[in-house]
This record gives sequence, structure tokens and C-alpha cells, in this order.
Amino acid sequence: MLMPLEYHFPDHSVSARQLDKLLATGYFRTGNYLMRTRVLYFNDEILNTLHIRVLLNEHVYPNSLKKILNKNNKRFTYNIQPFNITIEKENLYREHRKRFKGNAAINLSGYMYDNYNRNIFNTYEINVFEDGKLVGFSFFDVGITSMASIIGIFDQSYSKYSIGIYTMLLEIEYAKSMQLKYYYPGYVAYEPSQFNYKLRLSDTFEFYDWYTKRWISFEKRNKKTKVNDFFNQKMEVAKQWLQLFKLEYTALFYPYFYMGSMYPKSDCVKGVNHLLIHDFDIEGLYYIVEFQPEKMELMISGITVHKYQFEDTIDFTDVHDGKIWSRVLLYLHPQIVVRNEYELYAGYIFLQDLFRQHLQPSPIPNTAFRNPNINR
Repeated sequence: MLMPLEYHFPDHSVSARQLDKLLATGYFRTGNYLMRTRVLYFNDEILNTLHIRVLLNEHVYPNSLKKILNKNNKRFTYNIQPFNITIEKENLYREHRKRFKGNAAINLSGYMYDNYNRNIFNTYEINVFEDGKLVGFSFFDVGITSMASIIGIFDQSYSKYSIGIYTMLLEIEYAKSMQLKYYYPGYVAYEPSQFNYKLRLSDTFEFYDWYTKRWISFEKRNKKTKVNDFFNQKMEVAKQWLQLFKLEYTALFYPYFYMGSMYPKSDCVKGVNHLLIHDFDIEGLYYIVEFQPEKMELMISGITVHKYQFEDTIDFTDVHDGKIWSRVLLYLHPQIVVRNEYELYAGYIFLQDLFRQHLQPSPIPNTAFRNPNINR
């Protein structure tokens, strides 16, 4: 299984030992849950992500970071204490949130607590002050051997002081003082992205290899196939099969692929990239070929569009723009594994006959987006 995204929803407080184990297997905390992201759709970009860590006993600051640390230590004061959300921090987060597109949590409490009413991690904070004024802060989790940086926020008028990097340097210093082994700053991307500032923290990193499930030197990352490239290689094979039978298609990216991981018992479509076959005329029903990451197989499926409770009708003329789906999609059973061009064509004919006979496929897809681990 090579899901683009995996979630772990703890049903109780996460101990220091459990945190170490989860971090060591490529998970990273966001809100009150953890996830492993291999492919990320962020700010209208498709990113191949790498989870990285710093080996603290080998860590040496680049000279540029030594200057930031020394200069800011002279200008600012800071404290380290158990984390606490205040109005000052909420105000800084509100400004920080404007830097991002998409579905960032509406406030800091929402970001940290998610659907819980309490924090379930061992979380601390660093607060940076100038003359008593809060100019930046960060939250981080502490395990037995590990520290994970969660979020860093700063007053935008202090950008020239690199406060975001500075709080991470202070976290590293604190981790070293506690004699921890690993510092986890989160994930970066193969592609240029706003996450890659973390690569300034050290000259050497390890990254979690999704294929071998081991941490290896960051220098070897380009020897590994990017996960979305792996998906695309499979889709190129499917394109050739469709072309053999002169079946026209449109290649579409599906930005809601994460729904299949977040709601595993629903019928949410899981593939990242789809080939939408043109030859079908029942409104609201579609054929797609996808590489299904849970089954690690190419599949042909009938799908439909999820109808939200607030909608009276669905405008099926506006479900994609020729490049990207704009709606959450649901599988219609059956889903057929295809391992060669003949199985693909046979599956296509079978689904055509099935759906034309019944017009409404059976069973109706499971649209209850309920995850017992989320709705706490």
C-alpha cells in the first residue's frame, strides 16, 4: 500500500514513547492527529513530500544560522514553558493565516486542538519578546528521544530577523540540552516550495524512505522514485491501453484524494490521477481508470459526485475544468482490477452493460463521512 496520505487518529493521550514510535515511522502531527503525506496538494501545486529529521549528536549549524542565533539572542529574550494559547498568539496566528490559500484552521485553537477539547500531546512553547512584546512563538512536542516542531508564528513586521527560523534554532538548542537524539521539523518537498525553508537548519538530514520504511541520508533522495511519479508511470501504461482500443479520455487530477484516507469506510475515491473515459451518456455517472494506491493496482471504476446535504441539485456541467476535478467523488460498485489492455477493455464493456441495464448502480455508495476516530 502506498497511499498518498495516511492518518492516525489517537483515541487517548499520546505518551512520549508512542510519540517517538510514530515519528520514527514517518508520521507528523497536525492538529490533534498525525499523518504521513507522500503527495500533497497545497496552494494549487502538486508536491512530492519527504519527512525529514536531524540527528542531534551530529548536528552543526551552518555559519548563516550561527549569525541569526547570536544576533537574535542579543536583541530578544525568550522563555520555554508548557504551551498555552493566548489572545496575543491568536492575533499573530490570524495574520499568519493570510499567507496561505486553502483550508487553514480558522484560529490557533482549531489548529492545535482539532476535534478534541484538550491537547493530547506533551507540548511546549518558545515565546520570543522584544521589550516585553510577543514577536514570535513556536509549539513543539517532546518524546523520550525525539522532539517535533509543530508550528512557528511571528509578527510579520519582524520578518528581517528570521523569527521563524530562530524559534526552530532555539528548539534544537533545547533538544540538545535534553540530550535527545532526533529533531523532526516536518516535511519538505522535492519541488521548490514554502516548506523547504527547513532545509536551512542543517547541512545533513535523514529522510523517511516510503519504499524501504527506513531513514536514509537526504543526499540519496534523488535515487528514489517520487511517489506521484510512480503513480504517473502506472497511468502512462493505462493511457497506452486505452489508445489501443481507441477509447478517448481526459487526464484529470483529483485534489480530494485525501478523503479516501480520512474516511476509510466511505466510498470516497482514493486515486490521485484519473483517466476519464468519454464514451458514456448517463448524467452523473463516469468511468475512470486510476492507479488505486490502497490496492496498488490499476482499476476501472464507475464513479459519481458526492451530493452535499445543503444541495438540492448538482450541476454536472461543472464537476471538472478539463484538468482538475472540482467535486468529491464516490465509487460505484464494482471496482475492477485490470492488469493488461484486454482486462481493461473487458471491464469497460462490463461496466457499460451493468450501468445501462440498471441506470442507478447498486449498492448506493456510502456517503456517510464518518470516521469513529474523528467524531470524538
